[in-house]
Amino acid sequence: MKYLIAVFLLFPIMVSAQNNSEDSNEEKSFALGVVPQYAIANGFRIDLDFRLNDKNHWLVVAPQMYISSKPNLDWDYNSMAGGGVEIQHKIFMKREFSEINPYFSYGPLFNYFSVKDDGLAAREFVENGGNYIGLVDDEITTNIYKVGGNLIFGLHFLIMDNFYLDSYIGTGIRFSFDDKSSGLHDYHNEWWGDMGYSGTLMVGGFRFGVMF
Repeated sequence: MKYLIAVFLLFPIMVSAQNNSEDSNEEKSFALGVVPQYAIANGFRIDLDFRLNDKNHWLVVAPQMYISSKPNLDWDYNSMAGGGVEIQHKIFMKREFSEINPYFSYGPLFNYFSVKDDGLAAREFVENGGNYIGLVDDEITTNIYKVGGNLIFGLHFLIMDNFYLDSYIGTGIRFSFDDKSSGLHDYHNEWWGDMGYSGTLMVGGFRFGVMF
């Protein structure tokens, strides 16, 4: 949430700033940014952008981390931790940077979540000399693995030579797997915002950072 507050406070200044210097077309080779809306899902993401040999082609590596001891949104858990990475090939429509730079990007992603919540766990017990397996209420740990990809279109605003604001929208697909019986844990895949969601979805948001 603190990243959202920072953006809202700085946004009017960034938008009003005009970049009319000759340095606006200066060749950039690296960018460091944050994606503040990940805080809504108890996550943190940083974007590392590397310019490839072609001036308008970039490689984006975006590591992510999630940790929480409280439920959020429609997620019902006792605690959660996870991580992931998204890789994008970003192509700007213009070869030289100006104040407004349209682009599109695409690439894969991977996420892992370890979720502790209350549910039904399989336990072995002995009765009348026989071994049985039954279901009991207990805290269980579910490991969720998610892979997928995104196709994104965006606008990259270069502000005051080195600062940028990036807004984007696009579509994606997700395939999720966990290590528990789907019949007992399908609540991790009830809507597109769930950690265990599988299917298509819309993606969008904004990020900000610095370029060098």
